[in-house]
Amino acid sequence: MPNNEVQNRILKRRTPVNAALTNISTAYFQKLTGGATSFFPEVPVDVSTDIYYKFSKEDLLRDDVQRKPMLGKVDATVIGYDTDTYRCEPDQVILGYDDLYQSDLERKGAKGILRLRQNKSRIIAEKIFIHQNKDFAKGFFRKGVWGEDLIGGASASTSGVDFVSFDNSNSDPIGYITDCITSMKKSTGRIPNKLGLGQRVFDALIKHPDIMNRIIYGGTADNPATVTTKALATILGVDEVIVFDAIWNSANLGEEANMGFVCDENAMLLAYATNTPMIDEATAGYTFRWDMGTESTLPIIEWEGEEGTYSHYIGGMVSQDMKVICKDLGMYFSNAVTPKE
Repeated sequence: MPNNEVQNRILKRRTPVNAALTNISTAYFQKLTGGATSFFPEVPVDVSTDIYYKFSKEDLLRDDVQRKPMLGKVDATVIGYDTDTYRCEPDQVILGYDDLYQSDLERKGAKGILRLRQNKSRIIAEKIFIHQNKDFAKGFFRKGVWGEDLIGGASASTSGVDFVSFDNSNSDPIGYITDCITSMKKSTGRIPNKLGLGQRVFDALIKHPDIMNRIIYGGTADNPATVTTKALATILGVDEVIVFDAIWNSANLGEEANMGFVCDENAMLLAYATNTPMIDEATAGYTFRWDMGTESTLPIIEWEGEEGTYSHYIGGMVSQDMKVICKDLGMYFSNAVTPKE
């Protein structure tokens, strides 16, 4: 700060002593895109609840083409369908701030004070992001949801174990995942295109010798070989690998922090997710998202508090329903790496 400006502030009794450096925030914000929030297609809906169609896989994949009789026609083929219902319920979070306390910062000339509303909005977005990841974990990333639940362990010969966990030197992640892709293709006609990984599963795969050996000779001293999600997707035969790395504090207010990953860090999900949501398109899951009449799927608004309280509030809402559409287009892998004790 120039000397003359410092002198002027002293003369005006506006010396910025202990002013909060709000332009150097220590908030632990996460990247609010990707991960669980983008794994399945989003379907914007105009109403909070409605039905959608589910067509019969068995009817679709049957050979109903018949020899046409002379001067006649074959019987018409019917594709069966069922319906299901989505229901989007609004969820909300509100932050408040006291105008009187904020006036102290304004008088001190604290840097970044004009960004107060933007910073509060960012906190709202962070909390909604955590909530969306929790909805994903509850609706999609757990046992009992998909057509197949597969369990890893120290040995595939052990009762109840389907494959060797990928942090084990005897494991074959490329071979096993390839077999699972082929199995789903055979039973559904769809090739799974997305692989969702818990953080420790990703950590194990990028260090696995079978995977490292696929890329190690492409490295140089200045540009060493590293296994990215893009490289991993190519090696494992899917379009996209997504790491579910969102974190949250599961402790209640006033309790000691209990930090951890929202999604099971030891698990994995293999699925087919369509890139173009349509009425007759198969997909493992959809996220139905309602704009609540606001024309925004994440409305954030500000309003004044009750008269005499000198307070303001900033609130955000989200209304979604994460639905399993075709169970047989998803495979869930528990203990893809050995859980920590």
